[in-house]
Amino acid sequence: MKPVGLAFIFTALTLALVVAFTVLICIRANKKKTRSSDGKVTTITTTPISLLEVKVTLPIKVIYGDIKVAEKFDPPEIAQIPKTRLGEGTLGTLFKVVLQCGSIITIRKIREGLIMNASGLELWINFFGGMKDDWLLPILFSFWYGGEAFILYEYLILGSLEELLHGSEGVQFTPLNWEIRKKIALYAAQAVALIHSRVTKNGEPLICGVIKASNILIRVDFSACLSSYETPYLVPPEMIIKRNPGRVAPELKHHYQKTFTQKSDVYSFGILLLELITGQRPSTTNLSAYLREKKIKGALDNLCDTKMGSEVNESMVEMIEIAWSCLSCKPRDRPSMDDVVHMIQVS
Repeated sequence: MKPVGLAFIFTALTLALVVAFTVLICIRANKKKTRSSDGKVTTITTTPISLLEVKVTLPIKVIYGDIKVAEKFDPPEIAQIPKTRLGEGTLGTLFKVVLQCGSIITIRKIREGLIMNASGLELWINFFGGMKDDWLLPILFSFWYGGEAFILYEYLILGSLEELLHGSEGVQFTPLNWEIRKKIALYAAQAVALIHSRVTKNGEPLICGVIKASNILIRVDFSACLSSYETPYLVPPEMIIKRNPGRVAPELKHHYQKTFTQKSDVYSFGILLLELITGQRPSTTNLSAYLREKKIKGALDNLCDTKMGSEVNESMVEMIEIAWSCLSCKPRDRPSMDDVVHMIQVS
C-alpha cells in the first residue's frame, strides 16, 4: 500500500476517534443523577442541544457599496436568513428580509441564467447604483455570495402600484381616487424622463425597456419612484418582450432586431397611463385596442375605472388624450417624456 493511502487512512481514523470522543463527552456531560423520595438513584440522559455547530461561509465579493454599508448589511446573514417572497421579476426573485437589527429591506436574487458575464453585470450595477434621485428607487448594496448575485433596495411598505390597483380587497387593496392616480402618473413620468436625460458611458441615451405598474413603488405619502430601471441592461430584450405582453411597442413585436428605444418607452408609459385610468391589467386586456374602440364609439365616459366613481372630469379626459398620443403606431409621432411630463402637469 502506498504511503499516501496509509496517511489518508490514519487521518480518517484519527478524525473518527476525535468525533466519537466528542460525542461521548457530550453525552456524559448531559447525564444527570437524581434521587427519588424512596432513596433510589436514577441516571437521566438528556439529548445535547447541539452536538457540532457548523457554519458554512461561501466566498463573498462586494459589487456595489462601501465598507460601512457592507458592515451594516452582512452578506452571509442576508443570503441565508429566512425571506418572504414578494414576487418573481424578469431580473430575478424579489424578497422581503427582516434583519437581526430590526431593519427591513428588499433583496433581489439575480436569475441564475442571466449571470453569463459577471464583469458586465458588475459594471451596470455600479453604473445604476451611482444614480441617486427621489424619483428612482436607489440600489443600496450588491454582492456576490458564492456563485449567486444579490441586489439590495429600500423596502416601501405600500408596495407597488400593481398591488394597490389590482390587489384583493383586504390585502394590499386601496381604491385609489383620481387625484392620487394623477400624482402617481406625474412621478412615474418624471422618473422615466430622468432616465432619458442620462447617457451610458459610451454616450448612448438610457432607456427603461418596459414601464409597468409592478415597477412603480409607492411611498406612504403616495409619491412614487421607479424601480428595476437596470433590467434592460442585464436581461436580453427578447426575454423582456416575452414576459410583458400588452406592454411593449408594436415595432418590437414585428421587427427582427429587438432594440428598445426611448420612443418604445413612451409607448409603454402610455399603456401604464391607461392602466391607471381604466383599472384594467395590460396582460389580460389589449388597452391600446380598447381605447381605440372607445374613441370610435365616442364612449370615453365608460373607459374610466368605476372604483373612482361614476363622474368623469376634464382632467381624466385630458389624461386619456395624453395616453393616446403616447400610443401612436409610428414612433416618431410619439411625444418625448419631457413633453409628457409637461402635459400631465397642465392637465
